[in-house]
Amino acid sequence: MIHSTQPTIHLGREEYAIYTGQVSSSFAPILAGITYPDPGYEIYRSRGDCYVFEYVLSGRGQVRQDRETVTVKAGDAYILQPGRCHHYHADQDDPWTKIWLNVNGSLVGHLLSDYQLDNVLVIPSFADSSFLAAILHQIEAEPIHCAGELALLLHRYIHALSAFLGNEASCQSRAITMKNFIEQNIARPLTIDDIAGCVPLSRSRAIHLFRESYSITPYRYYLNLRLELAKSLLERTSLSIQEISDRLGFVDYHHFSSFFKKEYGCSPTSYRRQWGSPGPGA
Repeated sequence: MIHSTQPTIHLGREEYAIYTGQVSSSFAPILAGITYPDPGYEIYRSRGDCYVFEYVLSGRGQVRQDRETVTVKAGDAYILQPGRCHHYHADQDDPWTKIWLNVNGSLVGHLLSDYQLDNVLVIPSFADSSFLAAILHQIEAEPIHCAGELALLLHRYIHALSAFLGNEASCQSRAITMKNFIEQNIARPLTIDDIAGCVPLSRSRAIHLFRESYSITPYRYYLNLRLELAKSLLERTSLSIQEISDRLGFVDYHHFSSFFKKEYGCSPTSYRRQWGSPGPGA
């Protein structure tokens, strides 16, 4: 029922739903379910082969990943990562009831990294089972064609876990870091990968986070700053168009002129004429 490498498994009563639709290397749901109290419940994987998201509804248990061991109780959530040793079992006196999801794919790893949960085992007192419940119900209702909805639901769950741990402040600081990076490198060519890499975040997460903070994408902010600087140099200096192009890090004069005309409807030369020709050193 639960895929593993060299597993030792003792399962009590469980209800589960298996995802039977298409999978990809990016996102591959496996199954979700609920485990009911059994003092003998135990799972050991010497090398887990999927991400495991679990939430304790009632009771207690113990979870170990590699050398880290924690006791979890009702209201706690925890995350197990593939490629690591997993050993978890119910408390014999107060065995847990828990809801869970097994899933694979690079998207999951990127989300955990972006939300700073890739090295987090337990989220104590999270006290919200609705996210995993929604995932379970989605697989039960539509086990074949629900991958997109499952990815969205999992994204919301990971975001909620991160926010609960106080990582929202860190998200804001990352947006500020990207903004500062753009402003400090305005005179050289930048790509969205350059901007996202300064944090670091995935491209999609960087765009989302920056837009949340500044209501504009990071690359559009970068372009706007370059345009404002270009206008200022045209208006206030006697630098040639070629010199301005070089200062702003464009490939050549024609690239700069085309970029400027696309944004303002006139060439840099025409724009400068509107403001007059400043004298040397102006």
